This record gives sequence, C-alpha cells and structure tokens, in this order.
Amino acid sequence: MIIVIIRPICKDYTMLSQKQIDHLSTRMVESSNIPIQQYPLRMPSFFQHLSWAPLRWSMKLFCSFKIVGIENLTSSKRGVIIASNHISELDPMLISCCLPYFSSHLPLYYVSRVKDFYKNNRLSFLYGGEFFRLMGAYPAYSGLKDYKQALNHHLALLNQNKDVVIFPMGKKYTQNDPTKARGGVAFLAKETKSPIVPVLIQGIENFSFTAFLSGKQKLTITFGKPINSDEIFITNENTTINNGRNEYEKAASILMEKIFQLAKVK
Repeated sequence: MIIVIIRPICKDYTMLSQKQIDHLSTRMVESSNIPIQQYPLRMPSFFQHLSWAPLRWSMKLFCSFKIVGIENLTSSKRGVIIASNHISELDPMLISCCLPYFSSHLPLYYVSRVKDFYKNNRLSFLYGGEFFRLMGAYPAYSGLKDYKQALNHHLALLNQNKDVVIFPMGKKYTQNDPTKARGGVAFLAKETKSPIVPVLIQGIENFSFTAFLSGKQKLTITFGKPINSDEIFITNENTTINNGRNEYEKAASILMEKIFQLAKVK
C-alpha cells in the first residue's frame, strides 16, 4: 500500500504562512499498513486564548473548580510532556485553561486521532479535522508499528520546545486501569528527554449541563511534580503489568499509576 505524506517546506512547522502551506511538497513512502497524511502545524494560540476566559470563568461560576499543583508546570521550562487521564471531551481545553492567561507554556499542542476515528461521534463534523488543528491537536497514526512515524508531529513540536499534551490511555477511559496505557507517551519522553508533568482530572466523568448549571459539579485538576523518563523505564514490583507488552507500554503503565496516585494529593 502507498502512503502520501505531506511535508512542510519550512523546518519550523508552527511558523508556516498560508503561502507556504499552499506550496507543500509531497513524496511517496511504501508501507504495508494504513494511509496517513501529515498536516502543517498552525499556531493555535489565538483560539486557545479566545476560549480561555469563557471556559475558566464558567467553571468557576458554575462548578466547584479546583486547580492543584499548577506550579509544577508553570515552574518548568517549555518543552514538557503533559500526560493526563482522559474522562471527558472537555479535558484538553480544561488543561489549557488551568494555566495563567499569559503563561509561556501556551499554546499547548495535543495528540489526537485521525479524523476517521471520530466518524461515529455526534460531533464528527468538528473532530479530527481543521477545527482540531486550529486548536492545536494533531493526529498520531495508529497501526504503523513505528512510534517515530506515528508521532512525527509531536516529536517535532517537543524538539522546538513546545508543550505536548497526551492522554496515555488513547481514548476516554473512566476506569483506573493502568494496564490499558499505550506506549506513545513513554516513547516521546525517552526519545526527546522531555520531562513529563502528570495530570489527574477528577469530577467530570459524568458531566451533564443540568448538574453544571446547578453548581453541583465538582471538578479538580491536579498537576504532579515532573517525572523523568528514567523513573518509568524501571522494573517496579508493585506495578501490575502484562508481560507481553513492549517496554514503552510497560513504562506508560507505570506512568498511569503515578497519575492515578495524584488522587491522594490535597
């Protein structure tokens, strides 16, 4: 099978002008897996700042909204991996609105799925396409059995000292089962030597506008201390993992355990 990869003509993906985007070059790469398309990365700063105030203030007005340990991220240098559990569709924007409006860490960039993954979602007309890219979400390509190729956008971003948000479970998952974690987050950390800031989102698992407007929704987002890749690529006797998984998946499972343990932080 043939894969078409669209590559920008500028090394700094985030600085492409529309004229440069219109003159992208293409090349053919053979693969026995699935077709992928690489998109030029566009600065999502405007759109994240535009949504920051409405989301943050609505959460403060209608929710019991608590942010714990944000200094663990704000005191870090740029170019970190923000790894979080994923329990609602609001998670990506909630993480960005925890940061101060003028934070040097904004905009954040996200690991998402290709558009076809969302085709059965009620908001499929928005998900995975232009809207995602404008908000800073770029796809990882599953099924390639090659982390470097699957996460090429996010490797480039981290190498440019951009912050990347990834949900190691790969999709919304409300159960605290670290053995379901995927290895992409561990690969990014080991390949780029970027620190990982663990994040735990709690209280929005069963989000409803009725509970939201009534003020009964309680939301807590906890940011843990940065973790180096060496801390997850270890044998941990207290970690329950499947021995059939590769080293990145095992490391991601250890990371997810650390994320779930943030529930104990007050």
